[in-house]
Amino acid sequence: MFLFALGVALLIGAMLSPNSVRGQSGAQVSVSSGKRAAGIVGILLIVFGSASASYRSVPAGYRGVLLEFGAVHGVLNEGANFIIPFAQDVDLMEVRTQKAEAEAAAASKDLQVVQTNVAINYHVNPTKVGLLYKGVGLDYQDRIIHPAVQETLKAVVAKYTAEELIRLRDQVKAEVDAQLSARLLNYNIQVESGGVSLTNFNFSSEFNQAIESKQVAQQSAEKQKYVLAQAQMEAQTAVTKAKGEAEANRVKAQALNTQGGSKVLAREWIDKWDGHLPQVSTSGQGTIIDLRSLMGDQQPQKGQ
Repeated sequence: MFLFALGVALLIGAMLSPNSVRGQSGAQVSVSSGKRAAGIVGILLIVFGSASASYRSVPAGYRGVLLEFGAVHGVLNEGANFIIPFAQDVDLMEVRTQKAEAEAAAASKDLQVVQTNVAINYHVNPTKVGLLYKGVGLDYQDRIIHPAVQETLKAVVAKYTAEELIRLRDQVKAEVDAQLSARLLNYNIQVESGGVSLTNFNFSSEFNQAIESKQVAQQSAEKQKYVLAQAQMEAQTAVTKAKGEAEANRVKAQALNTQGGSKVLAREWIDKWDGHLPQVSTSGQGTIIDLRSLMGDQQPQKGQ
């Protein structure tokens, strides 16, 4: 456009300028050759300016929205394109995958305030660029995507308690992804597969302290369960041992009451004997005999 305007200015100047001018000596000097040269340069600039104004290059990953007197007249593909100078113009719109981020806040089912950062990978439908431009314009992130993120997050988070948001994170993300994709598709904006990301949910400090206290209480409860289980196991072991000893005593008592009871007593005496002869014994009449004295009488005297 600048070359065209400059050429027009030179051509008009050449046409309006006089053919001759008066010199310092007062004689007329012809300037027709200069006018002719300026006119030629002006014509050339007009031609080149018109040619450049009629050429538009659309880079890779973009589409050109063709505007004719400000109205959407079509969509230009990548590469070189020719338009009508002064009547048509081109605005570029990116159709490659783009990223939009938005801070979002919502209330959970149990009325806890939740804050998170939502990141979306999306692209504009290349065949619907004209409709998006006509209906929304170039600032579709601020007009469409960011408000859609806010509304979708509020709708999904309200279905879950704060604890469920932490425990069912993948489920919440999948639901946000599905609802946001459907909402943006109405504006010819396509969310990439798995293109929605949620950062860590942030809660109030009071809620975080409550969660920490609950975890401490759960750990204490688990410890008490372990101690109780150990006590129950020890009690069962003691009961089993007592039952075994009682059963053994019963069997011994039955053996003593039978005809072979003396053999049982003899067997127990043998089991408990330490290998030394007893020092005292009883006679059949209940008299206690000191075996040491008897054995001492039989020992030979020293010096004999």
